[in-house]
Amino acid sequence: MSEKILEYEKTLIDTLRQEAKDVKDCYTKFSFQAIAFSSTILGITARFQPDHPLIALASFASIIILITVARIGIYKYGSANRMYGYELHLFRTRNLPDSIGNGWKSQMREIGWEEAMRAWRIVQVSVFGKLYRTRKLFPKRLKKEYRDLDEAYKWFDLEDLVEPEAEYHPGSYLGTINSILFSLALLSVIPILFMAIQLGGINIFALDLWDFLPALALIIVLQFWARERARRKILESELLSIHSCAIVWQAVIVAHFRALKNSSRFQYYTKNLVIQANDLLDNVFDIHAWVYDEMDNDE
Repeated sequence: MSEKILEYEKTLIDTLRQEAKDVKDCYTKFSFQAIAFSSTILGITARFQPDHPLIALASFASIIILITVARIGIYKYGSANRMYGYELHLFRTRNLPDSIGNGWKSQMREIGWEEAMRAWRIVQVSVFGKLYRTRKLFPKRLKKEYRDLDEAYKWFDLEDLVEPEAEYHPGSYLGTINSILFSLALLSVIPILFMAIQLGGINIFALDLWDFLPALALIIVLQFWARERARRKILESELLSIHSCAIVWQAVIVAHFRALKNSSRFQYYTKNLVIQANDLLDNVFDIHAWVYDEMDNDE
């Protein structure tokens, strides 16, 4: 490998590490600000609600901010994992032998970051949609038909790979902070419940707007908490983990160069990339063989 490429990769890794650190620091700052804000709202509400019941409506603002920051944390750590995964990909492939066929070649490392990201946004997203339920308002989870495939090699599921012989610990910072955020969101439902009681009590035989508000607040918190936990599991130990991102990055780059080979000066490049992405989806559980062009095309 040329010194020029190694120098470019070193510079890129430094840049990606700094960017990953920045996005994680951004989440940390937002989370502590949200905790301080919600704690202030809870304190003010506890002080003035006995005389002014409607002040409890401020808890809705607290709930929205806490949930929003928790979701930001998921996206920020997803971005960080993508960048750390690219670094892991670079180191994993540094001494990897070239494939004999139309698969991985060491010169494929000669690709710009934005060029790789362009392919990532098609190939990786397609792989995610293949494996996971992505309907809105529902937690993102591995599709039912893939959960109990004992014969399949789940390269993207670290817990499945290490159990029962070993354990995998992805780190607990994101989970701890988000648990604090959602715990405060649940606490913020209490003033809304007291407000409903203050404004006439909760009568299941004569429900009014105030009676619905506590249930609405609780449903919102629990719904987003379930979605956050599901997404965090994918982020920590499944397809969006650093381990899996590194594997997907190699497949993305192979797909890019195969598509480029079938394109003329990038004409029809996107269509050819989609063809490669679809071919990968057909062989998603054999991703390593696909990368090395070892699939049996006659099947």
